[in-house]
Amino acid sequence: MNSPRVSVIVRSMARESLATALASLAAQTWPNLEILVVAACGPSHPPLADHAGAHPLRLVTSETRLPRPQAANTGLQAATGDWITFLDDDDEFLPEHIANLVDASTRADGAGIVHTLAQAVFNDGRREAFGQPFALAELYTRNFIHLSATLISRSLIKAGCRFDPSLDIHEDWDFFLQCAQYTKFYFEPVQSYLWYVDAGSSGTAGGRNHDPERFVRFRDRVYEKWQTKHEELLARTEPLLQEAAAAAQKKDWSEAHTRIGEVLALSFNDPWALNLRAMVERMQGHAVEALETQALATQVRPYDPAFLCNLGQLYLEQDDREEARACAERALALQPDYAPGRRLLGQVNRASLHDTAVG
Repeated sequence: MNSPRVSVIVRSMARESLATALASLAAQTWPNLEILVVAACGPSHPPLADHAGAHPLRLVTSETRLPRPQAANTGLQAATGDWITFLDDDDEFLPEHIANLVDASTRADGAGIVHTLAQAVFNDGRREAFGQPFALAELYTRNFIHLSATLISRSLIKAGCRFDPSLDIHEDWDFFLQCAQYTKFYFEPVQSYLWYVDAGSSGTAGGRNHDPERFVRFRDRVYEKWQTKHEELLARTEPLLQEAAAAAQKKDWSEAHTRIGEVLALSFNDPWALNLRAMVERMQGHAVEALETQALATQVRPYDPAFLCNLGQLYLEQDDREEARACAERALALQPDYAPGRRLLGQVNRASLHDTAVG
């Protein structure tokens, strides 16, 4: 049986929660695992056992306190696994987490990043899924992948991908952008990682762990660093999207699909290409395909009320009023004065009233 070695890097500030994090690693069902605890707090870190359960554990010591990116790079240097992942010392993996990721890697068609959903846990008891299918165009604008919900191929480390020491936060987002220059990403929607959102201190999460000024300052540094690459991608895809839209207006379906396919080859899961493909499929009378395509477009761009309304319209045409209403309400929650959202909700209400009257 193929059993690749997985390295788990824990950047530790020697908090009390470390014991729980290590217990979750001890419980991992994947057998070929090494645990590397990087003493990010410096020489004050207490010693640790040499195993967590059946899995070997090594404390990577430091004579100085290590900021987040430096601690991550120290872990990468020490890791020996075929695949690498991370766990913060205030979070947990469910027992099957590593096994789920490795299993997903067997379907990843050579992708160097395998990612899943995080289960965000808030102090008030709420739980929400965090993550989505990969889309390169979206990654240039925001991070939607949690570092602990990934497997990272050693090949990417050999290629030179590292955490940027100049980024106190968003270093993981920048790291994924580096990786995206070399490899495909593969997404599988399982939730076996518990992310305690309010527990951290980075300022990048939600709840109490959010520092808006710090978030924006380092976000803009990432934007500046990747601006040229982002603009190069747009310069290649936007003319193709315009040609596809023009072909669709002339009902030249073959040309439209060809140009859309070219965009998606350059920009995986490009939401604008998916949105246009759904429109073309709808115009061709392929209702099921249009609904599936628009659903994916909305998954990769979930904050766009226009995409939600397009999806809701397709649901309404399939007479699925419950889903159509949900799309309209989500669009209006994002933008209360959004006219297409109000129109869609009105259509759903009128259809329901008509059925009541007929009944």
